[in-house]
Amino acid sequence: MNPNSAENSLQKQFLNDFTEKVMWRARSDSQRECCQLRFHPQNYDKPNTDIAKQIGKQLNGGFATTNMPATLAAVVEKIKKQFGEEMTADGVDVGQLQRERGWKPKNPEELYPWQVIYRWLWDVKFPREGWELATRLATCGMEQFQMVDIGDIGKTRRELDLGEIPNRDETIVKDKKYALVVNLDAAGYLLLLNRSSKGNYFCLSPSQAFQPQGECQPRQLLYIPDVDGLAKSLKFQDEGEEYFLAILTEKPLDLSWVRPDGNPRDFKVDESRFREIFQQIGRQWNGRVFYKQFKVVESPG
Repeated sequence: MNPNSAENSLQKQFLNDFTEKVMWRARSDSQRECCQLRFHPQNYDKPNTDIAKQIGKQLNGGFATTNMPATLAAVVEKIKKQFGEEMTADGVDVGQLQRERGWKPKNPEELYPWQVIYRWLWDVKFPREGWELATRLATCGMEQFQMVDIGDIGKTRRELDLGEIPNRDETIVKDKKYALVVNLDAAGYLLLLNRSSKGNYFCLSPSQAFQPQGECQPRQLLYIPDVDGLAKSLKFQDEGEEYFLAILTEKPLDLSWVRPDGNPRDFKVDESRFREIFQQIGRQWNGRVFYKQFKVVESPG
């Protein structure tokens, strides 16, 4: 994936927002770095000694590994103060955030205080806020996402000339058959969610009906529906605004309802599926976010 993609990273923005709320009254650079690094999705399996070394590197050597326990304990206490009520409302036992010095888990079910926070942060809080944050952060994919008449693709869909795709046409006609053409500048896997004009949510990629794989390569066109999908076109039966949210992930999502033996008509997204989607996104990094909105009309203007 494009190394610059972190600038538009959904996970990075979420972690930055979280850190700002935790540290808004604090002036400790070491605690700020500790919060950022200890709760980073790519660092969960790293021991505190490795995190301490990363903090020292970020602070140009101005952090001793021996300071890590006290620094992490101070961060945990700040998180408890800022988010303790929210965590309790989510069913977290905040008593687990207070352990005696030198305490160690006796079995896999017992967690260090920072692990309790991490799991709440990425398995509960991030999925709950993921859609709203993504829509706020998303870049308009004016050129990257285009609706085209399904008849314009036909047998030569793989060789469709970009010049044939109409630019900046955000109006689509009710009951007309379309394909969505995706043209991104980075490699990754496409999660494409649609909020219909009636307020229902659907997952078009990955899905058995429209796009089973969703793998993107730079400047290679991706079609929805794909030839490997079971659906033959996109068709909108109600007038109004159709909103598409696209997240390009580094690894494919393994969604429970997207499987070869599943029901291809089962791609509606409810609260539990939103949670599953964003839990998996929260275990990755550098999720780039785009949106495109189309107006469905009765007939061409």
